[in-house]
Amino acid sequence: MADPRARMEARLLWASLWRRRGMAGLAALAVAIGASVAAALLHVSGDVNAKLTRELRSLGPNLVVAPPGSGAQAFMDEAAILRRLAEAGVDGVPVLYGRALLGGHAVAIAGADPAALARLHPSWQRHGAPDDAQAGVALARRLGLAVGDSLRLASPEGGHSLTVRIGGTVESGGSDDEALWLSLPEAQALSGHPGEVSLVQARVAGGTSRVEAVAVRLERSGVSALPLHALSATEQGLLDRMRRLMLLVTLAALVAGALSAYGTLTDLALERRREIALLKAIGAPRRRIIGRFLAESVAIGLTGGVLGWMIGAGFALFIGRLVFHAALKLQPGVPPLVVALAVAIALVAAAGPIRLALAVEPARALREDG
Repeated sequence: MADPRARMEARLLWASLWRRRGMAGLAALAVAIGASVAAALLHVSGDVNAKLTRELRSLGPNLVVAPPGSGAQAFMDEAAILRRLAEAGVDGVPVLYGRALLGGHAVAIAGADPAALARLHPSWQRHGAPDDAQAGVALARRLGLAVGDSLRLASPEGGHSLTVRIGGTVESGGSDDEALWLSLPEAQALSGHPGEVSLVQARVAGGTSRVEAVAVRLERSGVSALPLHALSATEQGLLDRMRRLMLLVTLAALVAGALSAYGTLTDLALERRREIALLKAIGAPRRRIIGRFLAESVAIGLTGGVLGWMIGAGFALFIGRLVFHAALKLQPGVPPLVVALAVAIALVAAAGPIRLALAVEPARALREDG
């Protein structure tokens, strides 16, 4: 059974807040505003890494794995290099580059898994059926190739030949537009290098440090791993700037909420000068007066924290739809953190009314209000 004195204090607390519900509501709203911004940004920051990583995939690969050095070993064993990448926790797209003869013209060929290549290079523009050969737009213009054309390809030494059908075109905006893209087995058969690849393109999530760590690990296995620093630095820079921006906005919102609550609670204390004077006149100890204001501040902080989290969660979902065009995952650890921050804001804001209450002189306050 609850202590009778505790029950009495709880009833007095409720009565005090209810009697001044207008001012108390304003204080709770001030806390809620700061807490709502903090809640929204905490939810967003918890999921922003995955969202930004998905958005940054359009930049393409940030790591290229090639044969060691530039000697006679111009190819790598496909199965071995994919196994090394898997051990490093990275998915890669093997690519084989070569040359072929087409009607007396020497053309560049490239072999890769079309679906994997499309996932790695989402910014490339593709038209037509992906299962057939894809002609780079520059190559198609230069040789007058059209969708549906049947091409007879031969290896430069004449030992291998292959007939393919142009199923579409691909536009990368770079030198790959001059290549005829085949499936990897077709390119390996035509070039006479079954089971071998020229390089592996990969995208490593986690920023520059993660890319460098994977590159070092692969280098130790006897291959050349080349991080594309510009892309890795871009991703890391965006993530770092996003975190700093969210931290600064969150701190600014919390400070603004604390200042607003400070002013409101101080005005509330000014209205209670007579009540405080009576408590002092009947001998109430300082700790009881301080405890009452702290209890009121905690109640206001709890109310503002819960309200702020609800508003912030809705705002976070709106940000997810508007910015990332996807549902944002609400973080389960945010509600208790936001409520704790709101209570902390309210307790900091209680410094004003407590200082004012302790400075009240009973005789003077009762005479002025009498």
